[in-house]
Amino acid sequence: MGELLRIQIPNDELHRRLGGGIPSGSIILIEGDRGTGKSIFCQRLLYGLLRNDHTGAYISSQYTTPEFINQMESLGYDIIGDLIRHRLLFVSLYPLLVGVSKREKFLLRFLGESRIWEKEVIIIDSISSILPEEIGESELRLLTIHLKKLSSLGKVVMMTINPEDVDKRTLRVLEEISSMLIRLSVKVFGGDLKNSATIVKYNNARGIFQKIIPFRVEPKVGFIVEIAAVV
Repeated sequence: MGELLRIQIPNDELHRRLGGGIPSGSIILIEGDRGTGKSIFCQRLLYGLLRNDHTGAYISSQYTTPEFINQMESLGYDIIGDLIRHRLLFVSLYPLLVGVSKREKFLLRFLGESRIWEKEVIIIDSISSILPEEIGESELRLLTIHLKKLSSLGKVVMMTINPEDVDKRTLRVLEEISSMLIRLSVKVFGGDLKNSATIVKYNNARGIFQKIIPFRVEPKVGFIVEIAAVV
């Protein structure tokens, strides 16, 4: 059995609710509509991994480097030291697009960026941003082979996706190759709107995990797991 990557930080229940950590070699797909907390969920996991001496790469279609630093600091997650020591690689997708005349060529160029894949954990937020608008069988096969290779090397790959941004075939393939599938949603509970993470699939879990994890986000405090269940 491979290593269990710890994500524990003080005063935070997410580590325990996810069964004590993330198994090495995991391919994690985090699904949800806009505003359901996909990026926040990834940022909490990233911070926990860094604080437990793991290395990571965060690929963003949303932030520039200064914006990402500010976003993490707004959650109380200081990652400047990790960036300086090269324990964290942050990559904004926009510079990578320079010189790529067709979006169809971007996936191949992205997969060829070796520095991205050197870290223990790679977070792609979001995966639809690197895919051609109409992805063919060959491109989809290329992506899945690459992800499976990384998994076989013990690396963890997390991907966020809005199901509305890709076709059903692509979504189905990504769900099938994932060892952990998490769906985020916003539900009404006790008269209030609550964010909720539902673990649809969790292969190779090492401990008991919670099927539904309600959470909220507070400035300078970050990701907080709610005590009450969301139904």
